[in-house]
Amino acid sequence: MPTTSIPKVTCFHDGECPICNLEINTMKKLDKAGKIRWVDISKDQEALKKAGLTYQQTMARLHVLDEQQQVLSGIQGFIQVWKQLPFYRHLAIMVERIPLLLPIMEYCYQIFARYRLTLTGKQPIRE
Repeated sequence: MPTTSIPKVTCFHDGECPICNLEINTMKKLDKAGKIRWVDISKDQEALKKAGLTYQQTMARLHVLDEQQQVLSGIQGFIQVWKQLPFYRHLAIMVERIPLLLPIMEYCYQIFARYRLTLTGKQPIRE
């Protein structure tokens, strides 16, 4: 039986993005200890307001609240999530320790984030 704990980090993700869901759903399955609060921004706008985030911000990039409730986005946000998960925590260590890997991954993520709506055919709701 899985043990659950109080979530350490909160991950705001677009639950309507099929590309994003591939990775998010994989991470959710690994989060057996319940260390991450998964917030689908398409369904929980109130959680965004409480975090001081807008729908537009979180549609543009992945956002995460870390253990100190600081907002991190992009690869920095992913790293906070990865640190909570088996297997992925090793990836987080590598990204933080290997010179130039973090900026390269951030650059690649920015390209993905810029075109993900076009790739999925989804249009963001205007605030």
